[in-house]
This record gives sequence, C-alpha cells and structure tokens, in this order.
Amino acid sequence: MPIYCPGDGAHVVTPPDTANAGGSDGSAFATAADCGVSRALASAAAARTPVAGEVVTVLAPGEARLPRRMRGSATDRIAQLTSLLGELVAADCAIDALAFRKSLEARAPASVKALANDLACYAEFCTRVRGVGLPATVARVVAYVEHCEARQRKPATVNRRLASLAVMHDLLGVPSPTLAPVVRDAVRGMRRRVDIGQRQASPLRFGEGIGVEAATGFTLTALLDACPGTVSGLRDAALLSLGYDAGLRVSELVAVRCEHITIQEDGSARLKVPQSKTDQEGQGAWAWLSPDTVRRIAAWRAVASITTGSLLRRIGVLRTRVREARRAIHIAELAWNAGVDHRRMAAQPAKPATTTYAIGEEAMTPAAVRQIIKRTALRAAEEGLVALFGTELEAAIAGLSTHSLRVGLTQDLFASGEDAGPISQALRWSSTATALRYGRELAPSSNAAARMLRRVRR
Repeated sequence: MPIYCPGDGAHVVTPPDTANAGGSDGSAFATAADCGVSRALASAAAARTPVAGEVVTVLAPGEARLPRRMRGSATDRIAQLTSLLGELVAADCAIDALAFRKSLEARAPASVKALANDLACYAEFCTRVRGVGLPATVARVVAYVEHCEARQRKPATVNRRLASLAVMHDLLGVPSPTLAPVVRDAVRGMRRRVDIGQRQASPLRFGEGIGVEAATGFTLTALLDACPGTVSGLRDAALLSLGYDAGLRVSELVAVRCEHITIQEDGSARLKVPQSKTDQEGQGAWAWLSPDTVRRIAAWRAVASITTGSLLRRIGVLRTRVREARRAIHIAELAWNAGVDHRRMAAQPAKPATTTYAIGEEAMTPAAVRQIIKRTALRAAEEGLVALFGTELEAAIAGLSTHSLRVGLTQDLFASGEDAGPISQALRWSSTATALRYGRELAPSSNAAARMLRRVRR
C-alpha cells in the first residue's frame, strides 16, 4: 500500500493496523473489521497544498469504510408512466400493457425519466382542459404550446415535451399530432416572441495553441494548474484531463474502469466506451487519450492503489492539527479549589499535523464531478490563473457543468479546422446537428470561406 508524502520534510508513517484503526486511537476511519462508520470522516476531499512536517497516510480501497451516501427512495418511472397513461387515454383506446412496458425497458433510464416528467406536465395541463388527453388533437397540442409559453418555458423545453408526446403516440400506435404544420408554426411563433437561444454549458477549452481565436475565461490548462499535489488533486487532474481528451459525457466519465484503458507503445492510450447515450445496445466505441492524460491517470492509480475496477472514486479525508509539546503540571501549581485530573495534568508530547486519505471502492457520482469542476475553477481564480473577478467570475463558474469539457473539446476541434462530420464521429454523436450547435461561434473561422479568404486577403 503506497504512502503519499507531500513536500519537503513530510514524514512517512506506516498505516494503522486493520485490527485497531478506527478504535481506541480515535481515528475517524472505520476499517473493514469495524462495524461502525464515524461522523468525523469527511465525505469529500477538500484539496489544499500540503505543508512541511505533515504526516500523510493513504488507505487503499477496502482498508477504510467511507460514510454511506444519502439515498432517497427511487421512483418507478415505468409505473408512473403507466399510471399517467391510464389517466390520459380514452376509454375506447386499447393499450397493450406488455408491449408498452417492454418498449420502455428498452430505453435508457434517463429517457424514461424525461418521458415521465414531460407526460406529468401534460397531464397537469389536461386537468385544466376537459377532453381526452391521448390521443391528442392538433388543437389540444397547440393549446399546450401556448400553456407552456404562458408559464415562461423555454423553446428547447417545449420541443422536448412535444417530442415526448410524439413518443407516447408512437407507443400507442397512433399518428402524432405534433407533426402538424400548425403545431410547428406555433413553436416557431413562440421562439420568435421569446427570442432565447438554447442554454449551453460554458466551454472548458484547452487553452493557448489551438486555432486563431484564443480561448477566453476558464480553460483546461488553468484548471489543471490549479490542482494541488495532494491525493485529491491527483484524482481531480486525472478526471479533468480524461474528460477532455475523450470528450466524455458525465455518465461515461464516472463509468470508466481500469480495464477500459489500453496503453500504446508511444505512451498514449485507447479508451473503450462500452455504452453511451447514443449506444444503448452496448456496441461500444473507442477514444484516444494523450500521453499527458495517461501519466496523470497513472499517478492517481499509483497513489490510490487502484489496480482494477472503477477509476474515479470517492476519497474520504481526515485532518488533525499540529499540537505543541506541553510539560507536566505540578499539583502545587493548581488553585486551591481546582479539580485534580491527572490525565490532563500529564505531559503531552508534540504531534505533527496529519492527513489521512481513504480511497473508496465505489465510483464517483455525476454531482461530485460537477462540484470538482466548479471548486477547481474557483481555486484557479483565487490563484490568479484566470482574469475574472466579481460578478463576472460568479457567472463564469455558474456556467460550468459536467458537459463543459465535452463542449470545450468540440470548440477546439472546430478551431483547429475539423469539420462537423469527423467531430461528430469522434465524440459519438449520431448526427452533426449537436456538434454544429456547440461550435457555431467557432465554425465560421474554419469553414471553406475562411480558408479561402485567408489565402487571398490579409
């Protein structure tokens, strides 16, 4: 089991024995032999710069038990959809319950959740308007669009809800009214009146050296420079570098396992993406990882003793402050009415500051990835790695999400002169529409007109 020793003058200690760690010595980590889970163990690693003289211990996966995550009661989305369908469908419309359930089971859980949420919104609308909800008439769908606009829903949200309605009609085996020209005109009119573009995550581009237009705001380079040399910092740097190189969705990022990475002779690696949003059948795809990313992953795996299983894991952190030595207190020094406590009066040796990292056995959650990105961005700003201040800084951090790395890679590919087709293939999109939307600001700088004009005009 490796011991991580930061800075000059840091001490190396042997990890506590499994039999007594978390026991009488007051450690907040519960080992596999201990049935209790202490509250003192932090659930997230607050990365900081290690100090000289600090004793740092790393507990490998399985040597300490992290606090259990708060888990809510999961909603059965298929049961929810079946119940909503029973409320909305006309009495004379026959439903094949088995076919309906199997068609939902074939879809991704996120897609079923979106269907349930969208149908619940439509059911709420139908309670205000009398009549049959499904199959819907064209007039009812137009009224639903107007209802969404009155509630200040964004055009992208309305388009998604109409797509969910179309899916429900398809599952029922009836024509969808959402394709009617009057419905499309209603959506176009709403978009013209609202005049709001679809919200997009702020990009985390690589930094300097790509394209003619310099990246502004937060960059991958700035965030990597802000990652400290702690155990948590090594993991965060590996996460950021891996997410950018492969353009991974957050669901793909947290699902990466050590077995998915194949090292190449030149120091790069191939990453297998077994399943993704556009590959629910699990045919798999491959992504390329740079040697720099491979080195960062290797550093994280070495310090965390991760040989197999999930690559990006939770880290529990326990810190104690430095304690100065204290001489024994003689009884004659006490006040006449003071209580005598021999334990507190005894001499106490000096104790250095300690930090204990416990590597979890489970993969990180998407919420943890989002927190890491935002926390690292704030640290980059505090260290002066980006020129953002005040409300501009707050807005920039608020715009970052788990999708920022994927958007940043897309924009860098456009900036380097790549076309939408190869970009969509590299980032595993089924069409070029999403790639063009992500890169619409940078695509003009690398299109055919720009390449020709750069040759003839200066």
